Parts: sequence; C-alpha cells; structure tokens
Amino acid sequence: MKKILFILGLSFLFFCPYIVDAASISVAGTTSTGTVGGNITVRVNISEPSGLGSWEYSLNYDSSKLQLLSGNTHVVGYVDGPGQTNQSYTYTFRVKGTGSTTISVVNTAIASWNEVVTSPTDSTTINLISREEVESNYSSDNNLESLDVSGLTLSPEFNKNTTSYTVEAESDTTSVTVNAKASDSKAKITGTGEIEVHEGANTINVNVTAENGSTKTYTIIVNVKEKNPINVKINKETLTVVRKTDELKDLVKKYYVETTAIIKDEEVPAYKIEALDIVLVALKDEKGNIKFYIYDDGNYTLYQELGSDLLTIHLLDNGKIPSNYKKYTVKIDGVNYTVYKLNKDSKYYLIYGENVETGKKGLYLYDSVDKTIGRYYTEEVDNLKDELKVSSYIIVALTCLIVLLIIIFLIVLHTKNNDKRRKRKEIKKRLKQEKNDFLKD
Repeated sequence: MKKILFILGLSFLFFCPYIVDAASISVAGTTSTGTVGGNITVRVNISEPSGLGSWEYSLNYDSSKLQLLSGNTHVVGYVDGPGQTNQSYTYTFRVKGTGSTTISVVNTAIASWNEVVTSPTDSTTINLISREEVESNYSSDNNLESLDVSGLTLSPEFNKNTTSYTVEAESDTTSVTVNAKASDSKAKITGTGEIEVHEGANTINVNVTAENGSTKTYTIIVNVKEKNPINVKINKETLTVVRKTDELKDLVKKYYVETTAIIKDEEVPAYKIEALDIVLVALKDEKGNIKFYIYDDGNYTLYQELGSDLLTIHLLDNGKIPSNYKKYTVKIDGVNYTVYKLNKDSKYYLIYGENVETGKKGLYLYDSVDKTIGRYYTEEVDNLKDELKVSSYIIVALTCLIVLLIIIFLIVLHTKNNDKRRKRKEIKKRLKQEKNDFLKD
C-alpha cells in the first residue's frame, strides 16, 4: 500500500500540470559563515500542512569547497500514516576552500497524503573564509573592566593596567571570593570564584584570555593575619616571624638544614648553613614579602646570597675591595644588592663573600649577563700589574735611550757642520790673502 501511494504521488508530478503552494522545502545553514578546516551544518526541511505522503529530492553542493561528512544527497521517503506534516534532514560538511558557496535542493517532488504533488526548490548561500582571515578580526582585548575581593579592599585601587594587588584578611578567614569582569565580552576569565586561603600570604592569579588567544594575568596576594603573631623590629620596621614552613617551600635551598630557634619563648622553624655556621629565620613585612635573616641571640642581619648552578656566595660587607672599583646598588631578580664596579655601565660586579658550601671567604666576580659567578683571582691580577709595571719601566728606558742617541747624533752632526763652515772660512780667507799679495807684486 505504501509503495502504491508513493508511486501514485510521483506520477502526479509528471502528469498533473498544476501546482499547489501548500507544500514547501527549505535549505538553511546553522551559520552564514564557515571557516576552512571547520565544519558547517545544513538542514533540509520538508513541509506539507495538509499532511505528507511521500517526497524525493537531490542535494547539490560544490565539492571543491565542501566535503560531505554525513547525510545522503539523494533522498526518497514516505510516511506510515496520515497526520505527519514535516520531515527534516541534517547534513554536515567540512570546509575545504574559500569563497561563496551555494547548497540547493533540486529534482524535488512532494506528494501530500491527498496525492497532490508539488516541486518546490530552495537554496542557501554560505561565505567560506580562511582561519587567518577569521583570526585577524579577533579581539586582542585581554583587560579586566573590574576586579575585587568580596568584603576586602584591593591595594592599590583597581586599574586595568595594574596587574599586582594585595588585600588584608582577618586571622579567621578560610576563603575569599574573587570577582572579575572582562572589558570584552568575548574574552574568557579563569581564577575567580570562592578560593580557599590559609594563614599568611596566598597568591591568586586571575587570567584573562582575549578572543585572539593573548593572555594577561592579574595577581592578588591575600595576606591572612596570623593569630598571636611574633613581631620583631629591625631598623624601625616591624616584621613578623614566619612560623609555617609551607610559606617557605620555594625559598629554601638544598643546602639549608632544618632546625629550630627560640624567639620570644616560642620555638619557630629555622635553617642552618653548616659551612658558614649561621642560623636563618624567615621574616615577613607588611606586604607579605619574605626574606631570610641571620639570627644570633636576638640579633637579626639580612642574609643575601648570589649564585649560579655551581657556586653560591653569601655576601659580606667587610672585605677589602680594589681601589679602582666603586660602590653601586644594583637590582638582580628584583632584589637590591650592594656591589662594586669599574664604572656604572660595567656588566661585571665585584663582591666580597663566603662560599656557602666551603665557608671560604674572598672576592668574587658576578657576570650579570650570563648570571654566573667565579673567583676573582687577585694574585693573578697583582702579578699582571707587576708585569705591566716592569714592561712600562722597560719602555721608558728604551724611550730615554732612543732620545739620548738622537741627541748625540744631532750634536755630532752639528759639530761636523761647524767644522765644515770653519774650513770654508779659512780657505776663503787664504784665497783672499793670496789675491791681495798677487796684486801688490
């Protein structure tokens, strides 16, 4: 019976010259633009308000620009019973080339349940562009329009061009809520929401990724106050003793030996450098910055070291520096150091200190370009100076000898010239006398 209906429906297409407008077919893409290498989806919808009976169509597309991934290009179908008014088909294409392309339905035949046949057609046009063309139009805006921590105050005040902030939280704070809004709605943000924090400094990074993939990171340091902190004063600055070792994991070196120290009747974590026989404790300033200090019976001295993969030096300030070097303050990896240089533009820094592994003290030369450090061999430098001094003496002596020989040569030459002039005068005088004597005779 179904086949008979379908055949009868199709026969009406060829033998009935009239067309009923009720039946329709449509082709529509889910997007008007496709990108090379990406996929596009197209739907073909058949509609007959009075009820579908059967249908047939073919799908046309440009195979040089599109590759069919799913769907049949020639469709024949029918219904099982009255009442169905719509039928849809979905096609997926991979985009191969650029330019405008048209997808259309042709050779259509739609028969209603009442065996009325129509032949509507339709098409859709999609613009195909390269990925480079798409990305060239992507937004590069990776700024935040707003940033805050609920209930806390950012320092400094938020500015889209400022990427580092701090906030202070009370000692009983266990989590904070970070809120942010991007300047561009197409940008993506990570690192917001409710975030757990602990006593001490907590680093929160809010990352903004622009539509074109460029990123920007805003950093918030949440300082959770300690309960009953141990405060010490150094040079009129109040610092807090760090009692949680998890705050120090990125600062402790392999040659630091764990130990403890008693500060204000409380045992706190400390570290010993055995070769130097010193004990270090960590102190934190009001901004959450942590530095190690040499601790000696209630006295604190800032501990500074410079090093490379092979050698690390603890800086001291009581060494004898060559007179041709001048003192400068330089910043290395964000830390200020006192060094000595031949001139302000020199990339080599002379320092005095002790080897953290051997305890040996001496002068060392730090290369600020390669960030390497080595012994400053004063003996070789002094020997070189002595050799240069001897060489200069020899040069001076040779110069004096040459000058003396030139003077002697000039004197001899002058003397010979005088003798020649005297002889010429005597000959001239004798000739004149002989002439006079001849005239008298």
